[in-house]
Amino acid sequence: MEGASMGQDQEIYLSNSTATIRNSTLDGGTRTALNVTDGSVAQVYNSRISSIGRGVNVPMKGSVSLANTQVYGADNGGNGNMDGGVGIALVNGTAEVVQKSQVVGDRYGVAISSNRHEDPASWRNSLVVDNAHIEGKGASAIKVESFFDNRPSQANITVSNGGTLTGGNGVILEVAKNANVDFAVSNSHLTGDIVVADTARTAVNLTNEASLNGTMAGVQTLAIENASWTLTANANVQDLTLGNGRVDLGGANGNFHQLDLDTLNGSGTFGLGTDMAAGIGDKVVVSGNASGNHQLAIQNTGTDVGKGQSPLEVVKTGSGDAQFAVLGGQVDLGTFVYDLQRQGNDWLLVQRPGEVVTPGTRSVLGLFSAAPTVWYGESSTLRSRMGELRMGTGESGVWSRTYGNRYNLSAGGGVGYQQRQQGLSVGADGALPVGDGKMLVGVMGGYSRSDLDLAGGTTGSVDSYYVGLYGTWLADDGYYVDALMKLNRFQNKSDVRMSDGQRSRGDYNNQGLGVSVEAGKRVDLDNGVFVTPFAQFSMLQVQGEQYELDNGMQARSNKADSLLGKIGTHIGQTRKLANLGYFDYYGKVAIAQEFANNNEVKVNGNRFTSDLSGGRAELGVGTAVQVSERLKLHADFDYVKGQNLEQPWGISLGARYNF
Repeated sequence: MEGASMGQDQEIYLSNSTATIRNSTLDGGTRTALNVTDGSVAQVYNSRISSIGRGVNVPMKGSVSLANTQVYGADNGGNGNMDGGVGIALVNGTAEVVQKSQVVGDRYGVAISSNRHEDPASWRNSLVVDNAHIEGKGASAIKVESFFDNRPSQANITVSNGGTLTGGNGVILEVAKNANVDFAVSNSHLTGDIVVADTARTAVNLTNEASLNGTMAGVQTLAIENASWTLTANANVQDLTLGNGRVDLGGANGNFHQLDLDTLNGSGTFGLGTDMAAGIGDKVVVSGNASGNHQLAIQNTGTDVGKGQSPLEVVKTGSGDAQFAVLGGQVDLGTFVYDLQRQGNDWLLVQRPGEVVTPGTRSVLGLFSAAPTVWYGESSTLRSRMGELRMGTGESGVWSRTYGNRYNLSAGGGVGYQQRQQGLSVGADGALPVGDGKMLVGVMGGYSRSDLDLAGGTTGSVDSYYVGLYGTWLADDGYYVDALMKLNRFQNKSDVRMSDGQRSRGDYNNQGLGVSVEAGKRVDLDNGVFVTPFAQFSMLQVQGEQYELDNGMQARSNKADSLLGKIGTHIGQTRKLANLGYFDYYGKVAIAQEFANNNEVKVNGNRFTSDLSGGRAELGVGTAVQVSERLKLHADFDYVKGQNLEQPWGISLGARYNF
């Protein structure tokens, strides 16, 4: 049949026949538009079929194939097993629904049953849904049952290559009345429940990246191989076998789920949600034997475990040698790390001894302690400006400096991290008349970016914008004083990779104000050699702040202050250049002490001390060159090693132009 249009109350009835239908419209009215019975075969392409009652009826070993075809069974008002509007009725028949076909019934999309005959061969049915859609508007997408209890229906159902099922009652497969069903899903993503009666038997097989989002009740065997199942409610399955499969119990926001199994085999992953503040979460319960190696993807959180809470049981087994481990090797529950611990046949979450902190806590402690190193890295090397001034005649001028620094730091809570900084400073100053030396006062400003590496994919960043005032005085007898006051605005961001691989973020802004004063004397020796002992004192006050990560972690800092004292000396030589300019090269040796040791950080109310207190030694080399009467260049390299801080390298390059 090609291009036909059949009027209402007419039907095509095939008995022991073969038919091919293309580009046609079949409207059966109150009759079934297409009947394929007694071993007949019908192939339908690019057509539309509709009836009141059953759109397509396939009994007694009939077979129908639908390609790019729409089938609709409208409600006929009946209450029988296959009344109420059924897209396809299979009664000992076979149906292939392929190539974007759509089968819709006002009650069931497909209804399946055994034949009335006593021959077991007449109880078998087969349904293939390949890149096609089945929908039951008022009930289940697919319903399988038996007309007689002693003649159980048998059905093989396959959904593949993007096939979809929709049930108006949320059920995609309903199995009742002693029916036996093998349900296989491959490379398709289904949403809905599978409900199996106590007297029925159903085996479900999910493979080839298939996924099911829904619950299962009464399923006898479930195999998940390279596929996944996400629960939407409590579920029970007798026997579960995993082959690189994943089961997400899907609990959240106080609504958690339990998966009850008789046995567990294979190897796979269980995704579990938790609310540790309330001491509840998803749970896998195996009443019988559990075997295989399994991973638990336990939802990490920034919320602390409730005080006095007992360890949370996440897996309970009856017997067997099953082994469970958590993805990421640990579970982040608020401030501290938790481990999976076996107690008998059960598996519980317990806090790791020693109060080991989570990546979220590491991020908070590192970010709150970063401001002092950011501030000091930005502050101009006082020695460099002194060299510029000595080679000039005290004129007004402008200058710029680009710099980069690398730090290895140890904050509170045993947190170590790396910090890399780069930035640019610019300034302008003018000369003031003094009777016994040179003096300049000026303004400066700039920007720096600091990136923190807190290990394991957890990072932080500080964008710093600053302005400052400075003054430099150099006496004719070699004494000098150099002073700086600088105001910063810090924009801080945390990017946390939790142990389960999920990310959490947070940010805050705060301000800092610091001053630095250095005093010393240059002592000139023979052949241009000079020695310049100096002492420096710096003080920084950084505003305390609080912020929240989007995983629920609460962070608060009272301050991030610094009180740094330093003494040291420069040893170098000044050489005269052929163009009447000068060239300085020098080395620096100094020792410093950080006195601030009471910077406090609270993470979810847990108190930590976050500071860089302790002693450190500094080494450096540098050069300053007067290229012309107006242009000077300088470069510095520094290394610092201390108790809580190491600076493997610090580099600055600058230029000054006098008017």
